[in-house]
Amino acid sequence: MDIQHLRTLFPITGERVFLNHAVTSPIPLPTYEAMQAYLEERLLQGNTSYDDEHNPLTEARERAAQLIGARPEEIAIVRNTSHGILLVAGGLEWRPGDNVVCAETEFPATVYPWRSLANRGVEVRIVPAKDYRVPLDGLREAIDNRTRVVSISFVEFFTGYRNDLAAIAQMTHEAGAYLCVDAIQGLGAIDLNVEETGIDFLSAGAFKWLLGPSGAGIFYCRQERLNDLDHAVLGYDGAQREPGDYFTLDLPWKQDASRFEEGVLAFGSVVGLAASLKLLLDVGVPSIQARVLELTGYLLEQLEGKQVEIITPHDHPGERSGIVSFIPQGQDPVELVERMGKENIIVSQRGPAVRVSPHFYNTFEEIDQVLEFIP
Repeated sequence: MDIQHLRTLFPITGERVFLNHAVTSPIPLPTYEAMQAYLEERLLQGNTSYDDEHNPLTEARERAAQLIGARPEEIAIVRNTSHGILLVAGGLEWRPGDNVVCAETEFPATVYPWRSLANRGVEVRIVPAKDYRVPLDGLREAIDNRTRVVSISFVEFFTGYRNDLAAIAQMTHEAGAYLCVDAIQGLGAIDLNVEETGIDFLSAGAFKWLLGPSGAGIFYCRQERLNDLDHAVLGYDGAQREPGDYFTLDLPWKQDASRFEEGVLAFGSVVGLAASLKLLLDVGVPSIQARVLELTGYLLEQLEGKQVEIITPHDHPGERSGIVSFIPQGQDPVELVERMGKENIIVSQRGPAVRVSPHFYNTFEEIDQVLEFIP
């Protein structure tokens, strides 16, 4: 991996030490240029013309499928992570007494869509964390014969703990339930294959580790589960419509996941998503993962012996991701993050912790600049 060349694709590296991809990412130059070209065409021509082979929407689906080991027919482009999860929450047929199993460490977007089902008699069960991990035993105890969905993150937003999705999928399917994954905190930095893992549904916004713009994301629906979401939000673009047919009102639904793209998308964001996915695939997610884990491993190693409590689980390589969180001893985390920000070192504060989240184009020297603030 030619880091110096790749850094030229991120002009922010000339101005800031940006280690905050768990919040949002700077977009790379190819993404900016693709979106700029789209906007210029809209500005000067009022419309855009794409053939089927080079349509950014088609490219985004195909590249997203390649990224996660799926088929393009299993991908829909959505607005954000919540949108995809809501397709599942709104699409399944619920009965009073059903339940959804989540974890204490989840970001609200992974929980709130299920809480919205309370008026249908659906219970949300929250599994307590243990040592900042989501315990498999706790999940297993919470799942019963009325569990319809286990909703979990690929990577936990606060600690960076990477869940064992294959093990969770197995116990979920043994109970006859679905596994729905919020992948926004890992996808693009950590390799994930939905077919091998056994995920039923997955959603991830583009604006974090996927290096894309806001307003676009990917939703995966395993082909065998497609018709289980028949009651999800469907619209004009969900029907099998011939080009130019605006008058037939009883068309059948599309037989792939694009049926969930119910209407006009934020197309500028779709263009950006397609470009960002191309960059990630060109660099290669296995190479990206190796680099990210090397950077976070270095940070964890250097934090040992300093005046911090490391809350990111890191006993085993499979637990780690692109996020490292620690509680500074004798320093206010808000003030510490602000002091770094004044030196153009961008990290974030979550609760009592400082969270550092490098991507593949970051360097060890940038990690060292964070460490200078930690006695």
